[in-house]
Amino acid sequence: MPKVKILKVGTLCLEASELASTFTLQLKSDLGIGGGSTVTLIEAERRILVDTGFDYEWLDTPSNGERNAKDLVRALRDHGIMPDDVDTIFITHWHKDHFGNLEVFRKAGRLASKGMVHRFELEGFVGIDDQDKIADGVKMMLTPGHTIDHASIIVDSEVGDIKARVAIAGDAVVSHSYFQAGRIWQYNADFYNVEAARESVLRLMDVSDIIIPGHGVPFMSYKPAWAKLSSQ
Repeated sequence: MPKVKILKVGTLCLEASELASTFTLQLKSDLGIGGGSTVTLIEAERRILVDTGFDYEWLDTPSNGERNAKDLVRALRDHGIMPDDVDTIFITHWHKDHFGNLEVFRKAGRLASKGMVHRFELEGFVGIDDQDKIADGVKMMLTPGHTIDHASIIVDSEVGDIKARVAIAGDAVVSHSYFQAGRIWQYNADFYNVEAARESVLRLMDVSDIIIPGHGVPFMSYKPAWAKLSSQ
């Protein structure tokens, strides 16, 4: 049965309760919040990395790229893994905070939803369909909303001694604060649709025991108050 491990916990520059302003974003940045995604490892018959994380994506400098690569390699080594030990990379959506460290993994195969691969004409990627199996106990689930071709990963796993279904949500669930508040992150220029995004959240909630958001720590899946109201 696959095992799931968080290699790097992502951060978010704007939580659901915070005022969307340049002051807030600058303050968070100055405090060391880089906004990179959570990076998750699935140990199945092959090693699968979901998203690669990339902090301070607005800093388009060689030094920022080098720092990000070093930080991710260090996180891998902390778990006894080298970049060439990773067999497959799955990217949930084409935002740099989720794919920016791809070049670290020169030998790994690259997977994403077919829609994303076609939309961005991504060379070296294999596009897969909704509910396609990636490994035993690991499948892709289309979760549009944040982007039109966003996808998440569902893993039938063991967490400790307990069997649990884990949803590696990407930005279908940006963070626990957005999930709890019933808010949808709409600040990206290619945001697709609020209703589709909310439906994706509800489906992830229904099929999972644990949700790993795109940014932040995992949490136990539950039905928050807004979801109860929307189902009445």
